[in-house]
This record gives sequence, structure tokens and C-alpha cells, in this order.
Amino acid sequence: MADSSDALSRLEELSVSGHLLSKLKHAQAASRAALESEFARIGITIPQFLALANVDENDDISSAELARKSYCSPQAMITIVARLEAAGLVSRAPAAGGGRSLVMRLTPKGTELLRSARAHAYAIERFILDRLGNAQYLALLDALDRVTAALSEGATVTKTTPWDAYLENAPAVLEPERTPQRARKRA
Repeated sequence: MADSSDALSRLEELSVSGHLLSKLKHAQAASRAALESEFARIGITIPQFLALANVDENDDISSAELARKSYCSPQAMITIVARLEAAGLVSRAPAAGGGRSLVMRLTPKGTELLRSARAHAYAIERFILDRLGNAQYLALLDALDRVTAALSEGATVTKTTPWDAYLENAPAVLEPERTPQRARKRA
């Protein structure tokens, strides 16, 4: 296994497309494209899948909580829920405590579509597992959890972030190369 000086050396030598955050974005874009393609085959979108899965996993969930758990704004979730309800995939009823809050549940049709969507998502994950092998797959899951935790630590609204200490040590090598052609464009 390479030591940290090897990793640091590689970090300083990479172009933007080779950096970790760029690679994470490319992986996210590829996974989103794969899911969109699969879900299109069964007539569902990723936000609809997330909403259905969260309704299934959270009894009597409100629309506001559903938006938080599905990574979208409350306004976007209102549209998603309206479409799911119009398609007969979820039903809404007043919350037990009264008030204006409505809670959602999957209909049998929604349960069946979610089962199919989960099968399609599983097929993609199984494909990745077969390409990486068990050890690399599990190591990747662990590494992604640690990256998420580390970045979440710095995502709170404060005056400083955990990575501020590294800013002053950013190597000059991170500056884009100035080719004659780029120099002319800047002039």
C-alpha cells in the first residue's frame, strides 16, 4: 500500500480531472446516467424513486420530511408527490395529530413499482461489484462513507472549515499551465 507521501505527491501532480473531488463528480454523473436509463425503462425518475423508497421506509412521513430525506426542496417535492399521487403510487391522509399535515403511504401499485426500481438499482450495483470484486467493492463503500463524513464535518456554516489549514500549503503546481495559446487569451 502506498504511503501518504505518495498520495500527496500524486495530488500535487494531477490536473483538475484527476483530483478526487472531480473523480467523485464523474462517478456520480455516471451512476446517475445509469440509474436514469434503467428507471426510464419502467417509467420512473430518480427523484420519484427516492420519494417512493423514503415513503416505504418511513411510516406516515410528511412532505417536508420526505423532501429532506430525498435531497430536494419542499417545492420540488410538492410536484413529485402530486405526480406520484396522480399516478396512483402514493396516497395521502391527514396526520393522526390533526392540523394541516398530510402523511403518505405507498399504494399496492407504488409498492410494485418500487420493487421493480430496486431490482434495477440492484442490477447496477451487482454489475459494479462484479467489476471491482468483493474486497475493492467493500473498500470503496468504506472510503466513500469516510469521505462523506469528512466533507460533512466541514460543511457546517462556520467561519472556518477543517481544510482551511491546508489552503496556505496548496502547491503552486495547482496553477493551470500557461501555454502560449492560453497566455494570448488572457492578454
